[in-house]
Amino acid sequence: MSRRVLLDANLLIGALDGEPGNAQHAQARQRLEDLLQDPEVTLAISPLIRYEVMRGVRRVSADQLREILNDFHEFDVRACDAERAAQLFQQARQQGRALDKRSFDLFHCVCAELNGLELDSQDGDIPKIQELIRAS
Repeated sequence: MSRRVLLDANLLIGALDGEPGNAQHAQARQRLEDLLQDPEVTLAISPLIRYEVMRGVRRVSADQLREILNDFHEFDVRACDAERAAQLFQQARQQGRALDKRSFDLFHCVCAELNGLELDSQDGDIPKIQELIRAS
């Protein structure tokens, strides 16, 4: 059975930018290597994740980074993704749940949901957002 996995920007930035001695970056690198070696896994990013990674990585040249990111399946972001994310953001606000309006985490979770992808991330907010999605 094949798995389709959306890679979150924080995982990719940690894996690709890997500060020496940074345990989270080492974990991210290992997670990415494990996923890359699994023949049952197709890795994906969105244009927004590409932007976040290219903005956040400092130790890899833009050309190398582009080459790495081009190896992942990149899906289009659609109006329905934006509308669903906005709906969930408003719902969370009405329920008194605090979501960072500057963060793209909710958007990435919605894109994963609507495109039938798992989301692999090191962000601690992701499980809370996924619970919000399941409850809606």
